[in-house]
Amino acid sequence: MEEQKRLRFIRTTPGKKMLGNVFILCSLVILVLPFWTIFQDILTRIVIHFSWFRFVAEVIVPYELKVVGVILTVLHFPVKVGNAYIEFTRPDKSHEAIYLIWNCVGWQSMVFLIITLITGLSGKHRLQTKIETIVLGILGTYLVNLFRLVLVIIMYYFFGRFFGLIFHDYISNLLTLIWLFFYWWFVYNFVLEDKNLPQRS
Repeated sequence: MEEQKRLRFIRTTPGKKMLGNVFILCSLVILVLPFWTIFQDILTRIVIHFSWFRFVAEVIVPYELKVVGVILTVLHFPVKVGNAYIEFTRPDKSHEAIYLIWNCVGWQSMVFLIITLITGLSGKHRLQTKIETIVLGILGTYLVNLFRLVLVIIMYYFFGRFFGLIFHDYISNLLTLIWLFFYWWFVYNFVLEDKNLPQRS
């Protein structure tokens, strides 16, 4: 009984510490959120002049737009997808076009993921479970980002540009934080294994 309690403590303590770190990160993000959109606008104008931005604009943006367009079409939203925009006619018959630029493709989510991976994988875990954690994090963050983009378009469609912008700039960013909380709770409870402990069956 005592041995089981000791193993449970060893397994759960790093997870609680990681969730604490994510909570601190979330708190900082919420504090700077009002200034974050201004910073992104300034950063966009700077980075857009660099050559590596062309790859994001010419490859990643059209790809994500096509994937989002397919999802919306499956959900029966009448959208038309271009290389850098999605257009549609809202229920009130007004025409809307939404442009996707480099800072909308989800790089912020990947940055947050990398920051938490550096901390979360710093312990003595089995290599296989570390690889599984990284793959799960990248795949999950990618899917969450697609879900976020789809939700933004849906908000634009039903509630118009003003609410769509509010949702895009503030509410949608919280989805990444919610995902990170769930992700680290899940991997510490079901994926990561300490080298010094017997493998889970």
